[in-house]
Amino acid sequence: MKDVWLDLERFIRATRAPAALPLDDKLTRDMDLYHDLDWEPAKIVEVMHVWAERFQVDLRDFDVSYYVPSANMRKRDIVVAALTSPFSASARELLGGRSLTLGMLEAAMKRGAWKQD
Repeated sequence: MKDVWLDLERFIRATRAPAALPLDDKLTRDMDLYHDLDWEPAKIVEVMHVWAERFQVDLRDFDVSYYVPSANMRKRDIVVAALTSPFSASARELLGGRSLTLGMLEAAMKRGAWKQD
């Protein structure tokens, strides 16, 4: 059986280059695309579409704003949320989003479809 994780790891390493962080970092299934790989929402969407095409994953259920709420926010609203986040749980939640991990991509590759958890 083909090792899905190794295929994903090669894809992510190729996608990250050139990157500000060294590429010899060990990739793990719990790494988040936004927080750990430091990808902005537009980059996440771009990579997800290339990834889905390459590994034949149906992305009908994928919405980047579910994982990174700031993807659909105006810059002004992001700044306001950042300034109020020390005092507001809802602002922190808005900025934090949900995890979008390499392990989730691996699972979708095995299923052949993205399922929003």
